[in-house]
Amino acid sequence: MGRNRRRRSRSGPTRRSFLAGGALIAGGVAIRSDTGAFSQVSAGRLTHLATSDDDSALLGLQRTDAVRPGIDDQHLVDLTNNTDGLLEVSISLSNPGQGELSDTGFALADGATRSVAVSVDRDSSTGEAALPFEVTASGDAVEITLTRAVTVTDPPVVSEQIRDRTRNGNAAFTISYRVRRLPDFNRIEIEVENLDAGYIGKETYVQTTKEGSVSYPRGGGGDGGADGDTYEFRFRVYDQSGEVTELYTETTTTADGENPPGDDLGSEDDPKLVGFSVTNDEQYTNNRFTVDYEVTRLEEFDEVQVEFDNTERDWADRTKSSDDAPTGTVVYPAEGQRQGGVDGNTYDVTVEVYNQSGIPVDSGTVEIEAGSDETVEWP
Repeated sequence: MGRNRRRRSRSGPTRRSFLAGGALIAGGVAIRSDTGAFSQVSAGRLTHLATSDDDSALLGLQRTDAVRPGIDDQHLVDLTNNTDGLLEVSISLSNPGQGELSDTGFALADGATRSVAVSVDRDSSTGEAALPFEVTASGDAVEITLTRAVTVTDPPVVSEQIRDRTRNGNAAFTISYRVRRLPDFNRIEIEVENLDAGYIGKETYVQTTKEGSVSYPRGGGGDGGADGDTYEFRFRVYDQSGEVTELYTETTTTADGENPPGDDLGSEDDPKLVGFSVTNDEQYTNNRFTVDYEVTRLEEFDEVQVEFDNTERDWADRTKSSDDAPTGTVVYPAEGQRQGGVDGNTYDVTVEVYNQSGIPVDSGTVEIEAGSDETVEWP
């Protein structure tokens, strides 16, 4: 005789009763978000399934990875209505002083997506999850409140340094640059204009590396203008989409052998000048300078350049180089040469360390008198 079996009914949550990764209890659930904040969702009759992933929850979110300070209309988030009805959505920055949103309130039909952009204030704080924003959405039988955040990266920067190589009445410059924190870098354009020579004194250099140096005039010739002419240097940096307008600098200087103020191009990973000494003595009635130097962090080291600048007589100026490391010696004048220091003249002796991109990354300067038979040390 067969036994009648009773079918057991199972109690517990069904797939429909899960909302954005949390079980629906008494019409509402609090869900911890990936930013540490809570998202609040309440619902009555649900008609759409959801998971804990932002892009497939009842209100889908796809955030950008990062934004930059000082840039307008950057993509922030895509919002998608994954319910079966209309959603009224509002979005705001948790700290309104950080920027401005392209849209703060709108209606989303079932399945529709709306993109929201953000213009980030130049003085915005930076770091991981540094730009929090809040979203609320409500519709038939559903109400959603959540907080998310995106990273604000440190702003990109262009640093530049101009070395005035004007000698014997002919203007000349070495222009070095370094672009940092710009992953989608495309190029930098460096424009040099002799304001006293019109169009004939204008040169434009296009560089596709993030750091490097160029010489004006090209090829080191003497057609770049004269001592005393005024020059303007313009630096424009472009990313893959167009000009990065905040990376624009302009410097004006006179060709006179004196370096205009510039930026420090070095970083903590670059070769570093540990120290150097300059000794003055006399050889065959000529003053001689002997520079002994030491450098460290040699992975990107290229060479040391030593500039002997006679503050009273340009014709006595010289620049010598050495690629010896970690220690080396530079002598001016070299053995058998007669040009050198003039007794009583003051020399500024500068030791500059160059990396393999050809830019100066560290330096030091001392003052020494020709004929003094003394040794001066840096630092």
